Amino acid sequence: MDAEFEMEVMNQNEAERELGASGGRGRTSQYEPIAQKWADVGEDEAIVLAELAKNDIQNLRNLLYRRFGKENVIVRSAQQDDGTYKAVVRAREDNEYLRNDA
Repeated sequence: MDAEFEMEVMNQNEAERELGASGGRGRTSQYEPIAQKWADVGEDEAIVLAELAKNDIQNLRNLLYRRFGKENVIVRSAQQDDGTYKAVVRAREDNEYLRNDA
């Protein structure tokens, strides 16, 4: 039994948007708007986020590193006086802070 599949090859970001636009069964991350914004910003620009929970920071890192490669983007964060976190999403420069998992 030979199954025929309708396939199309496209950029990974476009494919993710296609899944979200078609109401696919895949779960869309609440951080997807940040990933989409990061795909659109210039190389010398950064995204600043405020009032995040510690868990938000890790989830955001996981999504962005998986989507764009941890060699290409960095998420830096700092806890604020009120217990929330601020984060900056920007391009990683010269492998700064990149851990060697070897």
